[in-house]
Amino acid sequence: MRKVTILTINGTTLLLLALLFVSGCLTVNIRDSYIRLKYGVAPGVFLEGIPMERKLEEEVTFLVQALSRERQIRPRNAYLDPFSGEILPEQYGKKIDVQATVNLIMNSSAHTTHSPVFIELDPEVTEDILRNICHRKGSYATGFGNGGRGVNIRLAAQSINNYLLAPGEVFSFNEATGPREPERGYKLAPIIVGGTVIPGYGGGVCQVSTTLYNAVLNAGLEVVQRFPHSRPVGYVPPGKDATVSNYLDFKFRNNTDNFILIKTSSYGYRLVVEIWG
Repeated sequence: MRKVTILTINGTTLLLLALLFVSGCLTVNIRDSYIRLKYGVAPGVFLEGIPMERKLEEEVTFLVQALSRERQIRPRNAYLDPFSGEILPEQYGKKIDVQATVNLIMNSSAHTTHSPVFIELDPEVTEDILRNICHRKGSYATGFGNGGRGVNIRLAAQSINNYLLAPGEVFSFNEATGPREPERGYKLAPIIVGGTVIPGYGGGVCQVSTTLYNAVLNAGLEVVQRFPHSRPVGYVPPGKDATVSNYLDFKFRNNTDNFILIKTSSYGYRLVVEIWG
């Protein structure tokens, strides 16, 4: 039979264990205090009201990163009002330079208050860029009638008016104009489906994509994606059309080194698309 030894702890033993535990805690606290005294932030240092005294570098970094997420202001590009054509100027943004701010706090003198170090964020498109788009590179015009088809043409043309493309950017007609739905003002009008003409919402929009396609060709830009209709259309010569649908798109690339601008007008019953650069 195995002999079992029962350990009994008396009051003296408990007191000794407690003293050892307290001693260990004191040792840890003393070590922590020593590290903070030697490597931490100087006393009385504040970052915008936040006390930084005796904080270690990783703690300061964590606080500055949190402050940076709150204070970041994103830049806004200059842009053209799609209706008036007025240039709305850019706005510059800013964000906290985390490492520079941490270095500032860690090397700060005692009893000082600091603001974060900020970096200015530049917009990609400035007012000067827009004002320098003053040369017409290509254009094309087609005529159209009234009714729901005319409404749809004017809506789609307005959607791409004053549309800006950066160098190398690909333009998607479907993305730029959005879904052709009655909630967005589109009307029923004839559309070509599989060689047959049937009514559909957004009928006539293909005339806008076709007119844009020919302006793009005249401007010497790179066509990325283009599909012809399944039957001839009357507003352009054969082979000069570009149909669009929910699954067919017209795309081209700004293959120049400068920004380009699409401008449209649909006064009366004449649709004009111009490419400016």
